[in-house]
Amino acid sequence: MRSLPLALLLVLAACAPTDPAETPEADGPAPSPPTAEAPEPAGADTLSITTDTADLAARPAAPVRVEGACPFEGCVYGTWTTSAETTVYATADASSASFTVPAGTALEADRGFVLVTRLGEVVVDAASDLYLASGETAPLAPGDTLLVLDYEGEGSSRVWFDGRIGFSEAGGFQGPPGEEPALRPLTEAVTEWWAHVTAPDGRSGWLWMDETPDVSGADALGG
Repeated sequence: MRSLPLALLLVLAACAPTDPAETPEADGPAPSPPTAEAPEPAGADTLSITTDTADLAARPAAPVRVEGACPFEGCVYGTWTTSAETTVYATADASSASFTVPAGTALEADRGFVLVTRLGEVVVDAASDLYLASGETAPLAPGDTLLVLDYEGEGSSRVWFDGRIGFSEAGGFQGPPGEEPALRPLTEAVTEWWAHVTAPDGRSGWLWMDETPDVSGADALGG
C-alpha cells in the first residue's frame, strides 16, 4: 500500500475532532457576566431618624426624614376614608401623581414620615428644662439654641439640642407664672407629611397629607 502524501496527512490531522476536555482555555479568566448597576438610594442626602431616636450626636441639617411620624395629637395610621377625590402619588414626590380615588374610598395607611425641608430655630431666653426622648430632662440656659424638627401635637415639637432629641413648645413655652415665655422662635420649620396607602383594588402609593382633603380615621380622638 502506498503511503499517503505528507500534505494529505496534515490536512486530515487538522480536520480530526478534538476532545472538548483537551481544548486549551484562553489566556486569563473568563469574563464575568455584566451585573446590573445598583440604583441610587432614594434621598441619599437625607438624614433619616425615627420617632424613637433619642440621641443624635451631629448637628442635623435639612433635609431630615422622621420615619413613623404622625404629626398631631391622636394621629394614627390604619383605615382612612377619603372625604373628596384624592390624588395618590407613585413616590413621596409632588411630581409623581399616579391615580385618584373618589370620596368615600377606604384606604389602608400602613406607615408614613415627615420630611423636614427646613429646620426651625428657637433661642432660650430664660432658664428652663427640656424634656428628652430618653425620659430625662436637660437644663437650658439663656442663649441656648434649639433646632426644631417636626410638630408632635398639642403645641409640642421634636427638637435637637446638644446631641439629644427632646420635645418642647417650640412656639415659646411659658416660664414661671407672670414671666415671659422661656423660648423665642427665630425660624419656623418647614415640613411635608407623607403617608403610604393601599386602595381597595390593590394599587398603592403615597398621600401628600399637606395637600390631601380631610380623611376620617386618622384621629384616634374622634376626628
